[in-house]
Amino acid sequence: MSSASPSILDRGRYLAFFDEMMTSTESLFRMVPPDTLGWKPTEKSFTVGQMIAHIAEALDVYSNGLTKAAWGFSSMRERFVKNRHQMSLTVEEALALLRTNAGEFRKRIESMSATDLAEGEVFSPQYDGPAPRWRIAMLALEHHLNHKAELFMYLKLLGVQVNTKHLYRG
Repeated sequence: MSSASPSILDRGRYLAFFDEMMTSTESLFRMVPPDTLGWKPTEKSFTVGQMIAHIAEALDVYSNGLTKAAWGFSSMRERFVKNRHQMSLTVEEALALLRTNAGEFRKRIESMSATDLAEGEVFSPQYDGPAPRWRIAMLALEHHLNHKAELFMYLKLLGVQVNTKHLYRG
């Protein structure tokens, strides 16, 4: 019997779920009609082009925050202000960025020791202080899923025929 504590986050299962999520995210991106990139549901919302850019970029933000505590912002207020200036991307640009950032995120999770992932801490503006790395890894998925669901609703509002299969299985 091993004396090591069990990991709260099984890296293999986490990465398998991450890969599934990226496949369905790519499928949703491909469903975006090119002529809707400037559309937004409310005045204060992201446009479709900004939403897909934000989803793709966030993986890089979480990758750097999780492994280096380099978030690119020091408070959530600062992040919200940055979000007001979110660039817009085309579907092809967003897909390329998503693939690049997902690959790097995956590589960084794989390179962490199980102990560092399960027991390590890193500064997190989202928690206004140190937070467990496993929790930041989960927050990255929560953030991704929240915005992916938001994009799904954007597509519904635009009249694109999407269903839960598109959201979860691609």
